[in-house]
Amino acid sequence: MRKLADERSFERGERYFAAGQVRRVTVDGSTVTATVDGTRTYRVRLDVTPKSLRGSCSCPYGAEGMFCKHCVAASLAWLEQGGEVGESRAKPLSDKRLRSFLSGCDREWLVEQLMAATKTDRVLRARLAAAAGQRNAFDDRDIRVRLERAIEIPDYVEYGEAYGYFLHVGDALDEVERLVGAGFADAAITLAEYALELLESSAERVDDSDGGLSEAIARVEEIHLAACEAGSPDPVELAERLVTRAVSTDYEVFLDVLPAYEEVLGSAGLARYRELVEQAWRELPPKKPNDYSARRFVITHLMEKLAESSGGADGLVEVLARDVTSSYDVLRIAERLCADDRDDEALTWLERGLADFEPDFRLRDLAAGIHARAGRLDRAGDMLWANFTDRPSLETFRALRDVTAGDFPQWRERALAFLAGLPPVKGPWSPGRSTLVEILLADDEHEAAWQAAVDGGCSDGLWLRLARVRAANHPADAIPILLRAADQAIEVRTRDSYKAAVRLLAEAKALFARCDRDDDFRTHMTAVRDAHRTKWALRQELDWARLS
Repeated sequence: MRKLADERSFERGERYFAAGQVRRVTVDGSTVTATVDGTRTYRVRLDVTPKSLRGSCSCPYGAEGMFCKHCVAASLAWLEQGGEVGESRAKPLSDKRLRSFLSGCDREWLVEQLMAATKTDRVLRARLAAAAGQRNAFDDRDIRVRLERAIEIPDYVEYGEAYGYFLHVGDALDEVERLVGAGFADAAITLAEYALELLESSAERVDDSDGGLSEAIARVEEIHLAACEAGSPDPVELAERLVTRAVSTDYEVFLDVLPAYEEVLGSAGLARYRELVEQAWRELPPKKPNDYSARRFVITHLMEKLAESSGGADGLVEVLARDVTSSYDVLRIAERLCADDRDDEALTWLERGLADFEPDFRLRDLAAGIHARAGRLDRAGDMLWANFTDRPSLETFRALRDVTAGDFPQWRERALAFLAGLPPVKGPWSPGRSTLVEILLADDEHEAAWQAAVDGGCSDGLWLRLARVRAANHPADAIPILLRAADQAIEVRTRDSYKAAVRLLAEAKALFARCDRDDDFRTHMTAVRDAHRTKWALRQELDWARLS
C-alpha cells in the first residue's frame, strides 16, 4: 500500500479507517469490496494476488487510476479482518447433504440451535410461533420502524450522501422482501405500500441525480407484486389501492399494473379496476395542445393499457383518437395500426397528421415505409427527400437509399449537390460539411471526403477517421490531426483519456518516422512533457509506452 499510495493519501486513508468510515468489507475469492464514507459514499474494489495489489475507487482521484485514500482505508479494514483471500468462494453445502446431517442430529441440540436463532431472527420466531398455533404470530412494528429510520429524512440528503442513503433503504427493503418467502406475504403487501408512502414523502428532500429514488420505487413495486402473488389480498380492495396510488402520486407508481396483476386481481378485481380507471378517464377535460400534466399522463397511460389488454389495436386507437393535439398523437395511432398490418388506415392518419401539424420526420418516415411496401417508390422517395433536406445526416441519406433502390443514383447525385450547396461553417475544426464528409467516407470516396473537409470543415471525430484513412498515402497530412486529438484527450484528465492520448501519440510517432521526421517527434514530446509535468498519471503512461 505504501508503494501504491502517495504519502498524503496513505495518511488520510489511515484516518478514515481509524474513524470507522469503512463499511461492508466483503471478500469474494481474490476480490475485496467495501464502501467508504467520505464527502459521499464511495465504492472500493481491491484485486489481490500473491504478488500484487490493485485498487479502484469511484472517487474522482480513483477514476484516474490512483490508489486513493479510500483504497487505503478499505485495505486497512481488510487487513484488520485477517487479510485473507481465496482462489474462489467455498462451494456451499448442498441441501441434500445438509438435510442428511440434520436428520442425524440430537433433537435437543436442534431445539437449542433454533431457539438461539429466534433471539436475533424475528421472522423465524414468527414462523415457528405460527406453526405452534399462535394467531397473528408476526408483528410488523419492528420492520415499520426500520423502514422509517431508513427512509424518513429530517433535513436534506446532499448528492454526496445519496448513495449511502439508498444503500440503507435497500437494506430495509431486503427485510420486507424476506417476508414473502417466509410465509408472511400479506404483511409484506402492507409494508411495501407503507414503504412507498415513506419514499414519496421524503422524495423532495434527497438529491436524486443518480436515480436512486426511481430504483427504490421499482424495487418496492417488484416486492409488492411478488407478495400479492404469494398472499391472499382482497382483489377489490387491492384494485382500489392500485388506482388510488397511481393517480395520486407524482412518481409514476403502479403505472403498469396490467397485465402483471391480472391473475392476482381476478375477474372481480379487474372489473373494479376498469370501473375506476374509466371513471377517471371520463372526468378528464378535453386535452389542449402542449398539455403535459402529470395527472393526465397517468390516467391516459392507465386507460391505454386497459384498452389494449381488452380491445387490442381498436381499443387503443379509440382511446388515442379521443384527443389528437399533436403529430406524436398521430404517430402512436399509425404505429399501432401498422403493427396489425393495417397500412391503409395508418396512412390515412399519417396524411391527416402531416396536413394538420408542423412537418414531422417520424410521420414521413412511417408513411414512406407504407408507400414502399405498396410499390409506390416515387412517393416514398419524396417523403424521405423531405426528411433529408430538413435533417441532413447519414441516417436520412441511407433511409433514402434503402427505399429508392434502383433509382438511388439520381437521388444520390441530388443529395450530394444539396449538401455541397449548404453554406459552410467557417473554421477547419467546425462541424462544417460533416454530413457530406461522412457520406463520402461511407462510400469509400476518400479523396473527395478529404477535400470536402478541407474546404468546409467537419467534426473532430470525422477528422480522426479521415486522418487514419489519409495516413496510408499521405502521412504528413494525418500527423497534425492525431496530435490535436491527443491534446484533447489529455485535457479530459482521466487515466483512460491519458491512455487514449498515448495511443494517438504512438500512431503519430509511426507517421513521423515514415516522413523521416523523428527529431520533430522528439521535440513535440519534450513540449508535451513540459506542458503537463504535473500530471503524474500521464507521465507514467508515456513512460510505459516509451514515448519521448
